[in-house]
Amino acid sequence: MDGNGRWAQARGLRRADGHRAGAETIRPVMERCGQHGVEVLTLFGFSTENWGRPHTEVQSILKLGRDFIDTHLDELDAAGVQLRHLGDLDRLPGFLRGRVARAVERTRDNSKLILNLAFNYGGRADIVEAVQSLIRDGVAAEDVTEEAITARLATAGLPEPDLLIRTGGETRISNFLVWQAAYAEYYFTDALWPDFDAGEVDAALIEFSRRQRRFGLVPNGDDEESLPAESGS
Repeated sequence: MDGNGRWAQARGLRRADGHRAGAETIRPVMERCGQHGVEVLTLFGFSTENWGRPHTEVQSILKLGRDFIDTHLDELDAAGVQLRHLGDLDRLPGFLRGRVARAVERTRDNSKLILNLAFNYGGRADIVEAVQSLIRDGVAAEDVTEEAITARLATAGLPEPDLLIRTGGETRISNFLVWQAAYAEYYFTDALWPDFDAGEVDAALIEFSRRQRRFGLVPNGDDEESLPAESGS
């Protein structure tokens, strides 16, 4: 969800105002995804690298996480949304860590839509933790498989993402779901996150619908051997 700071600066506002506007974008985007039948939505709110930003900006983002839960938890629960957290909770301040844990527990049985909040998350750290888990469990080297690693990632039990969207004009994934998104379709848009509305969701899904996903395979009928012989006429 990139572009909050630039959105604010273009309007002569503080970066914190941009993050606040970005937080307000989450609900309508989530609702539009639900209307399209999306079953799992993952929002990358704060990366392990974001701790290097100015202290005041970090604090404003952390407080926005708190405010989002306080403001929307009741309606999310009533709407059947299951909240999950991706990332390391331990480094988060107590006021946010406790709220996240309670929100996850409260909504754990909901099944309308799974909303993953990636907060203090890094894709490489996710893989490292999975490997460390394998070692702690005493898994032999020959038993280390893709399935074994996948089962120990923060997204264990969830389907791999079909579509990865990045807003703000950047064309990289910046350590987001680097293992899980190996076969995702990527969609990059110049729209800054606070401007990413229902119409932008529609545009992303329309583009996704045009993609032909092969997963390294050749669809039936595309190879030369399957073509009909020439009739000679």
